[in-house]
Amino acid sequence: MAGNNPKAVLSPAIFLDRDGTIIRETNYLRHPSQIQLLPTAIPALQRLQNHFQLVLVTNQAGIARGYLDEEMLRCIHNRLEEELAMANIHLARIYYCPHHPQAGMSPYQQDCLCRKPKPGMLLTAASDLHIDLTTSYTIGDKLSDIEAGRQAGTHTGLVRTGYGLEHESLIAHGSTNPDFVGDHLSDVADWILDSLTTVL
Repeated sequence: MAGNNPKAVLSPAIFLDRDGTIIRETNYLRHPSQIQLLPTAIPALQRLQNHFQLVLVTNQAGIARGYLDEEMLRCIHNRLEEELAMANIHLARIYYCPHHPQAGMSPYQQDCLCRKPKPGMLLTAASDLHIDLTTSYTIGDKLSDIEAGRQAGTHTGLVRTGYGLEHESLIAHGSTNPDFVGDHLSDVADWILDSLTTVL
């Protein structure tokens, strides 16, 4: 683990939600043909990967609900990585949670540690990829993404794509507040890269 290895060089990462953040929200995407990258995703990711590892962290309770299986999810993610690669974008790793605390059957019906808003996927990625969480960012369209990022110790950005507008309206009524809210991924990328310039 990175935290137990004094020789490990820690690097920052961008933890990215999938649906509604880099691809269009389709309410349980079930097939690779349904992937539609959001218009600002490519230029935003191209800029961010110059400074950060890009890590996808996605809840996939559609598996627990029986809408697709893990093999189909692998096909979906293979297609997504292929489409990103055509724009010279590389994801360091993809992490997904197939569980749901109420829906489905064993082993998928469980109150796990990886389902956002819990930070399990981010913490596992930090260990696997030697990530410095304190200089990393979590971006998503739901407050569950923001809470996972907060619990992991990252900075957080909410996008108004996907369910973002709906979740932004809930901010005043809860304790989960993102560090920044932008219309889309490019806005959040601008904020992140501007903060790097300020630090430098």
